[in-house]
Amino acid sequence: MKTKHFVITGMIGIALAGMVITGCKKESTADTDATAAQDDANASFMINESKTISDGAAKGQATEKILGICGTVTKRDTTIGGVLDTLVDVSFPGGCVSNDGRTRKGHILFWWNGKGYFQDSASVTETWVNYSVYSPLSGTTISMGNGSIRTLTNIGHDSAGDCSWSFNANLTLNYSGATTGKATWTSSRTNTLTDVGGVHYYVITGGASGTSRTGVSYTLSITQPLYWTAYWINIFLGKAAYNCDCFESGTVEYTRTGKTYPLYLQFTSGVGKCAHTATATINGNTYNITLP
Repeated sequence: MKTKHFVITGMIGIALAGMVITGCKKESTADTDATAAQDDANASFMINESKTISDGAAKGQATEKILGICGTVTKRDTTIGGVLDTLVDVSFPGGCVSNDGRTRKGHILFWWNGKGYFQDSASVTETWVNYSVYSPLSGTTISMGNGSIRTLTNIGHDSAGDCSWSFNANLTLNYSGATTGKATWTSSRTNTLTDVGGVHYYVITGGASGTSRTGVSYTLSITQPLYWTAYWINIFLGKAAYNCDCFESGTVEYTRTGKTYPLYLQFTSGVGKCAHTATATINGNTYNITLP
């Protein structure tokens, strides 16, 4: 049995791209294509980081809170048919490096239907115009394709008083620089706000489908809920301002066209630890993943 090391290039600091995978390979023909998982995680990162930015802008917070001196927020309220419509444009110049080391360019646009975020049936729609995120660590830029869209709708409170939102997204990711290619991603999920140890998380269930930048079509199912910190919700509710820019816990199963075996991806750092670790398993072969 040989031990091999795999370096999958991509966007270090953005989900799985740029990760270093090591594992024990049983045979020379073992399936090691984890690109579908990388692209899915990158799409989730782009969605979640945009939502963090949008949440901060919507609450009247300066973008400097999370992005250094980068970003300008423009807000416009209009009333159509007696219903308040609010549009927010968060724009980035493209030459400013944010506190997280990334350079953003373009626009994040979002608007909602006049209801507060925590009100039942409140809906927030988000899209992007020429929006990209560049990581100097990997030399890769991920651009959100124009026409990409995400809608979040409050579907009510549970018995504990926690809100849940339906989540629907249709994205195109374009890679340039050290990593090139194009990926598509469509997802339907439920995000439930949950308090864990005094910190609120979005607990995510559901699934997605897409085509990886290597041309492999896939579908996925979240078999154990994913945990992502609700940073601005914690600020708003006076909770601890803990934040993590990756999934900390949960498991995803991928079925890939043309591949015999499913791919399992488990985020292993643990809730509240933000260790940026995960494990990929294909046909009994396990690869340790470090999320930078």
